[in-house]
Amino acid sequence: MSRRSGILSGISHTWLPWVVWGVAVLAQLLNSFHRVSAAVVVDRLMLEFDLSAAAAGSILAVYFYTYAAMQVPSGILADYFGPRKVLTYGCLVAGVGSFLFGVASSVPLLYAGRFLLSLGCSVVFVSVLKIQANWFPSHYFGRVSSLMGFAGGAGSLIGATPMALLVAYAGWRGSYELLGFAGLLVGVSCWMMVRNRPEEIQAGRVATSTSGSERIDAAGPRRTSPPMTLLVRFRTMVGNKHVWPPLLIGMGAYGTLLVFQGAWGVPYLMQVYSLTRDAAATFTLLMTVGYMIGMIGLAAISERYRTRKVPAIASSFVYTGLWLLILLWNAGKPPLDALYVICFTIGLSAGYTISTLACVKEVVPPSISGMSMGLVNIGPFITAAVLQVVFGAVLDWRWEGIVTDGMRVYSVEAFRVGLATIFLGSLAYIAGALTLKETRCRDLEIQVTDD
Repeated sequence: MSRRSGILSGISHTWLPWVVWGVAVLAQLLNSFHRVSAAVVVDRLMLEFDLSAAAAGSILAVYFYTYAAMQVPSGILADYFGPRKVLTYGCLVAGVGSFLFGVASSVPLLYAGRFLLSLGCSVVFVSVLKIQANWFPSHYFGRVSSLMGFAGGAGSLIGATPMALLVAYAGWRGSYELLGFAGLLVGVSCWMMVRNRPEEIQAGRVATSTSGSERIDAAGPRRTSPPMTLLVRFRTMVGNKHVWPPLLIGMGAYGTLLVFQGAWGVPYLMQVYSLTRDAAATFTLLMTVGYMIGMIGLAAISERYRTRKVPAIASSFVYTGLWLLILLWNAGKPPLDALYVICFTIGLSAGYTISTLACVKEVVPPSISGMSMGLVNIGPFITAAVLQVVFGAVLDWRWEGIVTDGMRVYSVEAFRVGLATIFLGSLAYIAGALTLKETRCRDLEIQVTDD
């Protein structure tokens, strides 16, 4: 009988993959929380540090620049050191960054805290993907990915109204200090509960790295694909034309959603509709709820009818059309009652983003699937980083010099021009959907050899 030691020793084989994956997903929940929670405090940063909208947007955008830059390197780190170590150290670094952000006494320290926070969070997503690839049979990948996305959506949901309530109670500084401790706690939990591969539990050991393109299926023995150099893998990936449409979908859907949900949505609702902070955050919460339902629902429709392209096209036109509706209805100020439905449906139609992971996995060889998924995951964060700053610059450009209680006040027209940048960015969703490769929800037979 094989020896199983440590804190996982009492868990049955049936539940063990879910426990290991579930603890790792806590890191993804925290990652998604940080992605949107700054929108709740951006106006307080502007007031306390006397920041323009463009300057505040650039601080928030540090998360997305860092996250995008680290997606491919994080895959390499997870391959070399193993996802357990990468997740643990990532959460610890994010915790330190969150605490530093909360105690920052100057703008440079805000940047430093935001950078460390984003650096730690940036390695989480790909590491969790690697864990689920190692611990579950390959045919579970789509379903487990949608569950991971749902957990991430829960993090985004907590980052809306609950974060606003926490800020009202503890202040924005106290809130980020508490989040710093939460990051440290999740990091320790990952070290104690997560293992890179099932073999490590059976052998009672923890390996420090993996090699080549190994993958362990819970339902079978190890499968090792032929070794490929990093250069060959990269050239194969960028040369595959079917990789790029999923990237465009992510940029046009989730990337533009993050601009509103993660930065400028709460200020827009507070200033244009005279809402309180927690009332404004309710609308971004509705987007998150819609996004969570859309992830599960659109993925289920796609697999039920064996089509990737049809739900992508339908949801892309709904998503882009709703942003256009906001721009045109009452000159950028739709009735508040209608906005509840609009925000929920925007999130719902953006939910197809999670299916792009399956889309790209089905059109590339297994040996470059991790790298390719990392590349596709870059798109939304590049879009969010750029458009957050552009949105802020537009607000400053259209500012009429009005200041209330030390804070800049922007007109409906200024926000309308900013929202136009989101609409223009959302057109990439339609472009990606129309050019998406139809795989009928199965891996294509692609053979690649080393040069």
